[in-house]
Amino acid sequence: MSSTAFVWAVFILFVVLILLEVPIPFAMLGSSLLFAVRHHESFVMFAQKTANSFADYSLLAVPAFMFVGCAMNEIGFSDRIFDVAKKGIGHIPGGLGHANILASMIFAGMSGSAMADAGGLGAIEVKAMRDAGYDENFSVAVTAASSSIGPIIPPSINFVVWGFIAQCSTLSLFLAGVLPGILMGVSMMIYTYVAVKYLHVKAPLYRKATAKEFLHSLWRGLPALGAPAILIGGIMSGIFTPTECGVVGCVYVVILAFCYKKMSFKTAWIILKNTLSTTAMTMFLCATGAVFNWMIITSGLMDQLSSLLLMIPNAYIVMLLLNLILLLMGCFMGSMSVLIMMAPLLINLANALGLSLVHIGVVAVLNLTIGLITPPMAPALFIAAKTAGVSFDKALKQTLPFLIPLVITLLLITFIPDIVLCIPKLMKVAV
Repeated sequence: MSSTAFVWAVFILFVVLILLEVPIPFAMLGSSLLFAVRHHESFVMFAQKTANSFADYSLLAVPAFMFVGCAMNEIGFSDRIFDVAKKGIGHIPGGLGHANILASMIFAGMSGSAMADAGGLGAIEVKAMRDAGYDENFSVAVTAASSSIGPIIPPSINFVVWGFIAQCSTLSLFLAGVLPGILMGVSMMIYTYVAVKYLHVKAPLYRKATAKEFLHSLWRGLPALGAPAILIGGIMSGIFTPTECGVVGCVYVVILAFCYKKMSFKTAWIILKNTLSTTAMTMFLCATGAVFNWMIITSGLMDQLSSLLLMIPNAYIVMLLLNLILLLMGCFMGSMSVLIMMAPLLINLANALGLSLVHIGVVAVLNLTIGLITPPMAPALFIAAKTAGVSFDKALKQTLPFLIPLVITLLLITFIPDIVLCIPKLMKVAV
C-alpha cells in the first residue's frame, strides 16, 4: 500500500472508531499509533507531545474556569442572575425569553461552557418560564440556544484550547469573542420577540417589576454579578492574564460561598469532583490531540485537504465551504474534539488566505457551538430537555428556528473580520 493510501486508511479507521462509539481520545491515539508503527517512528514522541501539552501554562485556565462554572451552579447563585434579568426586562413581549438569553450572556462571563449553562442555569430558566405559562418546548429551545453563547463570551475554555493549539494570544481571543457573543444574544432576542409577537408562541406577559423590586433583586444579585465583572474587567484592562483571571474567579466564588454559608464538605466535594472529571477529559483530549495533529501534519493529509480547498479561486466560497464542513462535523462530534482535529487545516487556510488566527479561531468555535443545538446529537438541547422533563423531539422543532439568527451572526463574523478583531485592535493586543 502506498504511503498516501495508508494515510487515508488510517484516517478512515479513525472515523470508523468514532462511529463505533470509541471515545475520541482513544480513537485519535489508536490511529496515530498505527501510523507511527507503519513509519517506524519513535514512541518517545508520544510521551513528549503529551508532556508538552500538560506543561503549557495557558491550559491552567481550564480547571479554573471549570471550577467557577461548577461552583456557581452548585452554590445556587445562578438563580440570582436570572432574577435580575427577569425583573429588568421580563415585562416586554417574550420577556422571560429575553431574560433567559441575557442571563446566559452574564453566566457565560463566568463559566465559559455551554454545558454548564444548559445544565445549571437552564433548569432555573425553564422552571421560571413554565411557571409563568410559557410554552415549555419554547422555553427549552430558548435555554438550549442561549447556552451556545457560553463558549464565545469570555472567558471561554474553547478559546484557551485554540490559543494553545494555534500558539496565538488567549487574551486576543477573549477580547475577540465579546462582540460576536453580544451579536448572538441580540439576534436571538430579536427572534424571540418575533416568535412571540407574530408566530403566536405561547408567552404570557410578565408583570412589570416596581423600581423597589428591581433594586432588591439587583442588590441580591450583585455578588453573583461581581464574578463576570471581575473576570471580564480584569481581562480587558490587562490587570490579569487569562490564567490568573481564572484563579481570581475561583477565589472570589469560594469567598462568596463562605460568606453566604453555602459551602459545606459535601458541596465542596461535588464541585471538586465535577471540576476534576471535566478537566481530566479536556486535558486528555488536548494530549491525544497533540499526537493526532502530529500524525496528520507529518502524513501530509491536511496539506492535501488544504490544497483541495485552495484550488477554489474565490476566498468567500472557501470560507463558506469551511463553515459547512465545521457545522456538519459539529453535529456529530464534540466541539473540542473537532477544534483539535481540524486545527492543522484551519491554520493552513488562515496562512494561505492571509487571515488572522484569532479571527478563524472565533469563526471555528462559533461553528462548533451551533452544533450543540443541531441534530442528530444536539447535546445542549438534550441536557436542557432532560433537565426540564420535556420531549427532545418536540423541543427540537422550537429550537431549529434559532439557527437562523445564529447562522446570520456566523456569516457576519466570517465575512466582516473587523467585528471580531476591532476590540483587540482598540486594546492594542496582537491579532
